[in-house]
Amino acid sequence: MLDLKYHWSVYTLSALVPLILVNGRHIPARWGRNVIPVPPGQSHVHIHVPYPLLSRIGAVDTTVWLGPGETVELEYRAPMWMLSSGALGPAPQKWPGKAYLYLVLVIWLILMLIITLSLVVD
Repeated sequence: MLDLKYHWSVYTLSALVPLILVNGRHIPARWGRNVIPVPPGQSHVHIHVPYPLLSRIGAVDTTVWLGPGETVELEYRAPMWMLSSGALGPAPQKWPGKAYLYLVLVIWLILMLIITLSLVVD
């Protein structure tokens, strides 16, 4: 089972369909819980979100080992900052790119404060 998530602050991702490759084979998916049958043994999992401007965002890879009859639950979290990689592993995963997004917001707020103060002082 694979749970694909995006943060509400990057709601534009809801319009995009995540791309999942298992052992090089494309698996149709959607945001939320996806059940993906995988044969026993080693499987390579790749996930990213196709994005018009950057080609792909949140790319991440992992290897999963399954015995006969075993299941594994993984959680994918798309990044909050488009240039970061995603997070993939057992739940709960941290939101990748959170620090970069907060840094940009703080810089933007400081710039808005400086502009506002310069208008008030004049």
